Amino acid sequence: MPMIKADAQKRIEKLKEEIWKLNKAYFIENKSPVSEDVRDALKQELIALETQYPDLVTADSPTQRIGAPLDGRLPKVRHLTPKESLSDAFNHAELEDWVVQMKRALGSEDATFEFLCELKIDGLNISLLYEKKNDHFELLRAVTRGNGTEGENVTHTVRTIEAIPLHLEPKDAANLPEYMEISGEVYMPKEALAAVNSTLPESDRFANPRNAAAGSVRQLDPSVTADRDLRIFCYGLNKDAADAMGLATQKEIMDTLHALGIPTERSLQLCTSLKEAESMYEQYQKKRDALPYDIDGLVLKINDRRMQFDLGSTAKAPRWARAYKFPAEQKTAQILDIQLQVGRTGAITPVAILTPTHLAGTTVTRATLHNEDEIIRLDVRIGDTVVVQKAGDIIPEVVEVLLNLRPEESRPFHFPLHCPSCNSPLQRPEGEAVHRCPGTNCAAVLQEKIEHLISRYAFNIDGLGKETIEVLLERGLVSDMADIFFLTYEDLMDLPLFKERKTENILSALHKAKKVPLDRFLFALGIRHIGRETAELIARRIEWPTKDLTVEEQENLGAQTSLFGASSKRVTVHGIAMNDICRTLQKLKEEELSVIDGIGPRVAQSLLEWIAEEDNRALLHKFENAGVLALQPEGAATQQIFTGKVFVLTGSMPALSRDDATKMIKDRGGKVSGSVSKKTDYVLLGENAGSKYDKAKELGIPTIDEKEFLSMIA
Repeated sequence: MPMIKADAQKRIEKLKEEIWKLNKAYFIENKSPVSEDVRDALKQELIALETQYPDLVTADSPTQRIGAPLDGRLPKVRHLTPKESLSDAFNHAELEDWVVQMKRALGSEDATFEFLCELKIDGLNISLLYEKKNDHFELLRAVTRGNGTEGENVTHTVRTIEAIPLHLEPKDAANLPEYMEISGEVYMPKEALAAVNSTLPESDRFANPRNAAAGSVRQLDPSVTADRDLRIFCYGLNKDAADAMGLATQKEIMDTLHALGIPTERSLQLCTSLKEAESMYEQYQKKRDALPYDIDGLVLKINDRRMQFDLGSTAKAPRWARAYKFPAEQKTAQILDIQLQVGRTGAITPVAILTPTHLAGTTVTRATLHNEDEIIRLDVRIGDTVVVQKAGDIIPEVVEVLLNLRPEESRPFHFPLHCPSCNSPLQRPEGEAVHRCPGTNCAAVLQEKIEHLISRYAFNIDGLGKETIEVLLERGLVSDMADIFFLTYEDLMDLPLFKERKTENILSALHKAKKVPLDRFLFALGIRHIGRETAELIARRIEWPTKDLTVEEQENLGAQTSLFGASSKRVTVHGIAMNDICRTLQKLKEEELSVIDGIGPRVAQSLLEWIAEEDNRALLHKFENAGVLALQPEGAATQQIFTGKVFVLTGSMPALSRDDATKMIKDRGGKVSGSVSKKTDYVLLGENAGSKYDKAKELGIPTIDEKEFLSMIA
């Protein structure tokens, strides 16, 4: 007999609560108070009641994890807070160097550290954003790490992971933040990988659990993800949320996440010395194969969050954490040939062609030999049997030659004198280990440049693959990077395997890509030493002449402004003409660039050498003629009034958080240090300033309060 609606509503709430408790016991506490059949029966009862009364279905119901498939590409969104990567350490000596660097940064040789040591899970990095709703939190979105600033919105698939709660109910409702952004690693257990691969054809099987996790999360259809046994371990909480909740240590963050029902890896240990951390490292290096999931080392974090703040971050990574990686897996292979690979900057890299070798989860047939000096050092020869490993678990490299297995007829390898693509004489700049092709019309260099230009973190243009670019070059349809924006319908329809729909899609993608964020455009140019983070610094720290967008230029702007965070709040965007970019770069001086924190003289010199080349200035003008326009959010570029100045922050301020003040200083070209020294220019004082104020008075360093600081930047 059907249940009346009032009774059904009560039963639904009880079922949701009970299923949530059972999920928490199973995924968080590793307990099984009932069998899986019982959990499934409760879920089926809930489905039946919600089918009978669809208006009683809520977004946080366990039945609502699987939504509709997405149509097209995964959308990009901006992280609430930037996601930093971790610096690696591969031996104890590198850990000791890290400790020395932290003591130097703090200005105290007597500083002592407590480390929270966690297992480094080998999976896909994900940020879970929870939004406050009265006295609880609801999962708002899940985003991949991406480039650290923005990532792919994968909420539709991550919701299907049963270990991830769709809502959180803190026991203490006081001092709750508006948002909690929780960092974690989605992984696939080893047994689950075997089960998934057993259902796939051999050519489609995943090489390792990390690839399986990434491939499963990035599915457009969430039902595919739901069928795979994905799990998650979380390890981080955004600073504003941790501050609001009064969490003073990294350990308190982990315990709070665990109490909220967020899965955390519970093997973590507090270590008061590197010796203790080393002991844990050796313990898990021995038992890693017996674990149900892949790990590739430990992560060491300074436990004290105030000390974390004082240490700060470099342009790429926090100074207060290190990934202590296990030694790379090594295998032997035979060298069949040595070939030269030409990069987008003309760099020539020798590559060993190997007998197929299974290494760290993939089949390897190529390994880098780095440069001529490395070939000479190892005395690598064709026919040699060599030891191969993956540098950083990513790039295969030759690390040793097994001389006892060397063929008698082998001959030393002599580094070629000419580019394998255009036959230009190779050059080796003084002080560098790399040979370079100087050919301005080298097809291999142009191929690499165009592939870089259209890549994910540059113009992000789909449809133009490696083979298509090769054909475009062979037919003379492109002679520089800007030429891809002049391709016509007739040009593309004449290419092999191009049909009407594919051609129209590519032309549409090229048209939309003509409006590109400035930092992506600078990165897309492929200038030596200018990576994504450096391009973002240049875009933000230099004053660019902007203009209001015309009605036509505002067309289809949504996809690009989402990269500035427009998906969560409105962003006013201005345009920067290519000719203005050219003029601005020409006016720059090396000294004004090199003092910007995170840039330095090498990057400054590289940028100025690039713009000094007539061909590069002509390229910018050609982008202008093609209709390419750089985009910049309002307020992104700030006058560098603190260039060369060093600030120290101490105490708590009435209005500004320490993060806010730090950002204001860095955005204006200044640096923030954790300790007072003769190099300090200002000490920004809050309440309970402490010893840093005393040190400033002793050294005669100017001190300012929040009001004086704000008047300086007004």
